[in-house]
Parts: sequence; C-alpha cells; structure tokens
Amino acid sequence: MELFADITLYWVIGFVIAGFLAGYIDSIAGGGGMVQVPVLLLSGLSPLHVLASNKMAGLVGVLMATIKYALSKKISWKVVSIAIIPCLLASYIGSRLVMFVSDEIITWAIILAIPVAMIFLFKKSKKIVEEKTEVNNKNIILATAPIGFYDGLLGPGTGTYMTISMKKFLHLDYLVSTASTKPLNFATNVGSAIAFVFAGKVLWGVAIVLGLANIAGSYVGSHYAIKGGEEFIKKVLVFVLVFMLVGNIIKIVVS
Repeated sequence: MELFADITLYWVIGFVIAGFLAGYIDSIAGGGGMVQVPVLLLSGLSPLHVLASNKMAGLVGVLMATIKYALSKKISWKVVSIAIIPCLLASYIGSRLVMFVSDEIITWAIILAIPVAMIFLFKKSKKIVEEKTEVNNKNIILATAPIGFYDGLLGPGTGTYMTISMKKFLHLDYLVSTASTKPLNFATNVGSAIAFVFAGKVLWGVAIVLGLANIAGSYVGSHYAIKGGEEFIKKVLVFVLVFMLVGNIIKIVVS
C-alpha cells in the first residue's frame, strides 16, 4: 500500500493549503477539485494517482458539507433519493474506464476541463428564479447521472456542473441546487473511490492529508455559503486556476 510516493515536505504543506481551499470553495460554489487536482499534478504524481487520491480526499470533505446543509434543511431529498444510485454507478464506471486511458490524455483532459469549468462557474452567478414545476424521475437522472460519470472519469468542476444542471433542468433555486449537489457528489466520490481502492491507485498518505484539510475548509466554507461570499471566492479561484493552468502547460512543454 503506497502512502506518499516521493513527495517532499514542501509539497505536503502545499497539499494542506490546497485541500483547505478546495474544501472551502467546494462547500460554497463547487469546483474545489479545480484547485486540488492541478496542485497534485504539479507535484509530479501520475494522473491516476492524482485522480484516486483526490477522490478519497473529496469524499470526506463533501461529507462535511452534506451534514452542514442537511442540518440547514436546504437539501431536496426527493431529487437526491432518485439520483443517488445512478450517480454512484455512473461514477464507478467512469473511474473504471479512465484506468485504460493513457496518462497524457488524462493530463490534457484535466487541463482542458479547467477553463470549461471556469466558464460555467461565472455563469453560475446569474440569478435564477425557482419555478414550481414538477420534475420526474427521468429528468432527475438525465440531469445528474452524466455528471456523475464525468466525476468518475476526471472530476474537476463536478459540483459546479451539477449545480448548474439542477438549476437549468430541474428548476431548483440556487441554494437548494447547491445543497442537493453535496450528497450526490458524495455518492459519486464513493463510486469512484471504490474503483480506485480496489485498483490500488490511492496514495493514502496524500489522501489523508488532503482529506483532513478538506474537512476543515468545508466546515468553514459552509458557514459562509449563505452570506454572500461567492464573488470573492470566484476571484480567488480564477487567479489560482490561471496560475495552475499555466503551470501545468509549462510542465508538459518542458517535459
């Protein structure tokens, strides 16, 4: 069982910072993986180890956010109860599939997913009025399961994508969409984690450090989710994403 591979103390400290930021951002606006995954890639870990360790860390972080939102009674349990199993299965399939993809393709796919998720992150800020329309099981599954598959396949931006999808196709308001995303994101992380654990791809030392940092960030971030802090988080997120995107591209070009 691998723990840290050849990771230095400086990178472990970097993981703590990235994990806290990821948990904080994820609990408010989604997209924490867009910070965590590029940092892991820059540390020199293989893309599969990155995806596996990121999933294990995200699992505990999103669990904390789920508990906080559940206590606030903002989660649509009707949507969650219908979508949770399809999301879990789709994520498992995505993670099994990615193990047959080359490291180069995974790296480039993650890098390309970052700017796409950034675009969706900005679109998220538009005010959406809740519509009192009935949603059926088919619409709920179609709005969530494909994103669960993406989460297992790559991951960064999943929370953002799923929140937008719930707003657009299920007509939930912003807060309910964000809250309901958390237990579904937890399910997709479980499905993905199962696949990676059985394949022996998790670096447990890295995952534990990131996971503890995720819990702390998620606990703090969920407190401010209703207090208008999203715009500030977006500015910080964009800065970090641009830096990490450039860093990863330079790394690929140099290597």
